[in-house]
Amino acid sequence: MKLRNNVFAAAFDYLKRNTEIKTQKELARRMGVNENTITRILRGYTDVSEDIITKLQTASGCIFNLQWLRGEDATHMLAQDLADDVDNVMPQQGMPDPSSMVNALLAKSDETISALKEVIETKDEQIADLRRELEDKRDHIETLKHRCAELRRIIDAHNFNIDALHFPPGVADKSSRKPIKK
Repeated sequence: MKLRNNVFAAAFDYLKRNTEIKTQKELARRMGVNENTITRILRGYTDVSEDIITKLQTASGCIFNLQWLRGEDATHMLAQDLADDVDNVMPQQGMPDPSSMVNALLAKSDETISALKEVIETKDEQIADLRRELEDKRDHIETLKHRCAELRRIIDAHNFNIDALHFPPGVADKSSRKPIKK
């Protein structure tokens, strides 16, 4: 079932437990819709539209938080819950002290800067490790080049001439044996 359908079912359950609306028929009458519409919504056959949300809100006396009915706020079912949270966040005496807000922002930015410096240090260490590894690979390649040159000198020193062989190159690769008959 879709989120809005689940929210609608939760709202209907709340109404049954806490108000005089106890049946789908009563809710449908107050909303001005067919009783089958309520059934289809609760079973997930019909999506909950903005019009249905508005009608439910009106039928319930506007007790629900509209963002909750739309599935946008999972924590504040009732409009009163939302008002209580706002009162807790914003003290009754007015706005918080601007210097406190600035200090909080500065502290948060210092934390962020510190975290970013740690990331940069880690990346610098990784780059240094990769540079050392690259230099090791270059040294190994140089060693191999010198070894190849040394082997060429050895071959040239022995006057190894492939054309002077008594048999053509690749003869050993060919099978000249005949199968043994039993």
